[in-house]
Amino acid sequence: MQEKTLQLFLFPHSVLPEGAARSFLTLWGRLDCLRAIGPVYLPEWAEPLCESHVLVKDDGFWERVRNIYKGYQDLGSRVGEDGLMAVLSRDWAGEGAPETRGHIQSVLRGMSPKPLDPADGLLMEAVVFLEMAKELDIRELELSMDLKQVGHLEEKLFKALGADEEDSAELQRALETTNPPLSPDWGHFGYLLRQRIGFWFRLLSRIGAKEPAMVLAALGRDVVDEALDALQTATERQGKVWHRGETRILTLPRLDLLSPIAFAEWLEAVQGLEARNQFQRAFETFIMAPTEPQSARELSDAAHGLEQSLKSLWVQLMRETLGTDGARVVVTAPEHGTYQEMWRSLDRTGLEALGTGSVPQQAAILVHVE
Repeated sequence: MQEKTLQLFLFPHSVLPEGAARSFLTLWGRLDCLRAIGPVYLPEWAEPLCESHVLVKDDGFWERVRNIYKGYQDLGSRVGEDGLMAVLSRDWAGEGAPETRGHIQSVLRGMSPKPLDPADGLLMEAVVFLEMAKELDIRELELSMDLKQVGHLEEKLFKALGADEEDSAELQRALETTNPPLSPDWGHFGYLLRQRIGFWFRLLSRIGAKEPAMVLAALGRDVVDEALDALQTATERQGKVWHRGETRILTLPRLDLLSPIAFAEWLEAVQGLEARNQFQRAFETFIMAPTEPQSARELSDAAHGLEQSLKSLWVQLMRETLGTDGARVVVTAPEHGTYQEMWRSLDRTGLEALGTGSVPQQAAILVHVE
């Protein structure tokens, strides 16, 4: 596949965890991201491989956005994270979010003699929400990394105590009895997903896909479920039979087991695989004609060939077969539904006010790892 004939967009988040970055960039090599206010949160090694797209607006627009965002930050410092999330749920949970637009109007009142343009108001609403959602995602990611570090320390403690597997299990139960395992309370990556998706499309409508083919890369199945649920309902109301079109195309090795240096070597080696080039060509053909049986068969064959090549490469580099079965890569291509129809099903207010803009009238295709 020629470079940049396909745009694989991180969807609808602006935070890319290490595991997802390793999976997506092993297969495709490039990733596109939408930026709200601050930079997209990426692993440092992935930054050259990820292109960020930002809304182009005048300084007055961004000054207003920063004032709204600061208002919510100040509120969060007073009521705490849980209180702030309760406010966000109140302001944004309903379609149309009248409370939010009213809040934006009140914040901006007196700042400028010009009335707020309705379209700009919808875009400000989207930018501010997506930026706050990103901050919550970063906190959750940092917490999960802290918990992983705690787990490593517990393992070292058990080894230092000379505990065997049975003793370790008893010690673990004792620790959990006195100190229950920590976990994020809210699950921020899945927080208000419907609103995230609708607002993400608002930004895309003004930024636009530059290439003839676009695919949405989701961090998990819950994103795909949320994106398709309303689309399925709309399709069935039209009397059509809904076909989700989900296929597990391949299984990756345990890339999470690789050190940063080892993964850099892995990524360089993967780029030279002919099976990867064949997979990318077959994938591009498939997304241009996802309902054609021939393109689906070619993708399946190419994915199988790449999976075998990756396993062989893994054994060659790691000198062992342990870890050849890791994350599963799943492609979802519903028989009915375009990106514009997906946006309409989740954010009719935004689509009707902003117009379809640069959102392509292309069959919706999503890929995720699990």
